[in-house]
Amino acid sequence: MNKFLKNLLTFSMILSIGFFSACSNDNEDEKNDRNAVVISKKNETAILLCSFGSTYEQPQATYDQIIKDYQAAFPNTDIYMSFTSRTIISRVYAQIGKAYSQPDLWLSAIGKAGYKNVYIQSLHIIPGEEYLSLMNTDVKKNFMIPFPNVKVAKSSCLLETEEDVDAVAQILYKYYKNRLDAGEIVALMGHGNPDTEYTHANERYAQLEIALQNLSGEKNIFVGTVDWGAKMFSHIRTEIEAFATRKGITKDNYKKITISLAPLMSIAGDHAQNDLLGGLEDGQSWDKINPEEPDHEAEYSWKLKLEKLGFTIGADGTNIDPKHFNVVGLGDHSAIRTIWLNHMKHAVKNATSWNEHLGE
Repeated sequence: MNKFLKNLLTFSMILSIGFFSACSNDNEDEKNDRNAVVISKKNETAILLCSFGSTYEQPQATYDQIIKDYQAAFPNTDIYMSFTSRTIISRVYAQIGKAYSQPDLWLSAIGKAGYKNVYIQSLHIIPGEEYLSLMNTDVKKNFMIPFPNVKVAKSSCLLETEEDVDAVAQILYKYYKNRLDAGEIVALMGHGNPDTEYTHANERYAQLEIALQNLSGEKNIFVGTVDWGAKMFSHIRTEIEAFATRKGITKDNYKKITISLAPLMSIAGDHAQNDLLGGLEDGQSWDKINPEEPDHEAEYSWKLKLEKLGFTIGADGTNIDPKHFNVVGLGDHSAIRTIWLNHMKHAVKNATSWNEHLGE
């Protein structure tokens, strides 16, 4: 079980205890979540940015930069930020004191406020479960139909098309080029969907890995995920060991290979700081680290398992200490943010209301 899921289970137990011991606690959590929905209508157009969310302080700066980009690109709009994860919403308020809310609550309030145009931007990476739920349920079913005269622009996730894959590959290759040329390895962690019905979305990770390796000219950059079985840590471990074999580096000399780890997610949040780069937690010890532990029952981070194998983890971009935090998420790349912005500009040109969609 990955650390993020363990944290969710722990949090769920705390919520259950609170529910049975004092009903007022549940009401207070609901109140705190709902306080995030504050509409300040100054224009006729609203933009709703939608991310999975994070409970950590550092990624909030990434969200702030994304908001600034949209303010600059769409000056006559009111911009709001939402999290699609309800559990994250409760936890982030408790941990860092910031209130967020989910898209359906924001959209209901936006509709009631009388906006004529609403632009929704998905900050998800692949067109998987979270993205499809947002666009098909929250936007179309629960907003466009109840507010049939509002023009809606649905801006796609980062890797919507194969052209997006190529564009992102170019950006990431340029960023990591010096390390790759020096013979280092780069391993990127995406999220992925565990269900087979989202294989089409998960395939974007495989396509990105191929595109990056074609640019590098060497199989020394890899893409793995937290939840997609075909590309979890075992994929990363196998590919890195194969690289070492090709280079004639034996296991007792793995320390000669430096690996850079980074999240392939919009922000460097929970998964980056726990499942990717996390250290030893309570009850864990170095001698118990098993680099070949089952992927779906993973207890230790990618960093710890690679170190246990003997590899060197590069310090650049892997420091999760709050005072020296330097982990880079996709949203920290200005060129990546530009792709999202271009998706929005394209979507705005095709904005339509539900009545227009029906031909009324």
